[in-house]
Amino acid sequence: MPIHNQHYIDPRQGRHNPAALSGAGAVLQVEVNLPQPLINLLSSQNKPIPAPSPGFALIDTGASRTCIDSTVLSNLGISPIGVVTMGTAGGQTQCPLYPARLNFPVINLLIDFGSVAGVNLQGQTISGNPLVALIGRDVLSRCLFIYSGTGGFFTLAL
Repeated sequence: MPIHNQHYIDPRQGRHNPAALSGAGAVLQVEVNLPQPLINLLSSQNKPIPAPSPGFALIDTGASRTCIDSTVLSNLGISPIGVVTMGTAGGQTQCPLYPARLNFPVINLLIDFGSVAGVNLQGQTISGNPLVALIGRDVLSRCLFIYSGTGGFFTLAL
């Protein structure tokens, strides 16, 4: 079972920094890629396979499903496969659905999704790096997730 512990440490004081966790949120490095069946298809046709798109994924307990920035998915050449109505802070909206694969290098985990919601995350950054995905309850339903706001750390066990 992969387990990831992320501690936010104040380098000046050498102790946990709860403010850094609340500022950045529970984030993981991620690479967005084509799903394996699409990679297999392109390989069998001797077509180029685009490089994965790196960035950060924010664990979002308010998201019912995992969401990926639509621009990232389009840049990978992934076509939408459907539409879903989603509730957001701004009301209900229609979002395209895409097949996708997420690689979490720090915990050596790959997840192929039959569908993720394509959303606009443009301009959202974590420490200057792009936010490319929101990890929703579709993933969290298979995990143990501990968020210690007072301790300045989170744990994700899959």
